[in-house]
Amino acid sequence: MARSQLSDLERRFLTDPTRSLARIATVDASGTPHVVPGGWSFDPAADELVLGGRAVPRTRRAGHVRASGRAAVVIDGLAPGPAWSPWAFIVRGRARVDEDSGTIRLACDEVTSWGLDTLITQEGSTATS
Repeated sequence: MARSQLSDLERRFLTDPTRSLARIATVDASGTPHVVPGGWSFDPAADELVLGGRAVPRTRRAGHVRASGRAAVVIDGLAPGPAWSPWAFIVRGRARVDEDSGTIRLACDEVTSWGLDTLITQEGSTATS
């Protein structure tokens, strides 16, 4: 079930310097999904994901965000080790194109995650770093 506030574990995940690709999802005017990989960071003061890439303001995803004001992101992977240990962090929410920084900013309005505890060590860094 989606929540509207980030847990402590999710905040540790988002502020860890180790990064995997995000999958950024938007929809066009006809409702057709558009999904692309991209880089990301977290702005803890605003509780927003900052989604980067090449010439973001000129991309289709930026056009979709301008039109709808919404986006979704999945950041996922497998924890290291022999066992099947998938993890995921999913956000849906209000989005806007930040022309000054050349990014899309996504509010953490609806948050779902699982398996992050297998990824984040007791010291707070990812097990893969």
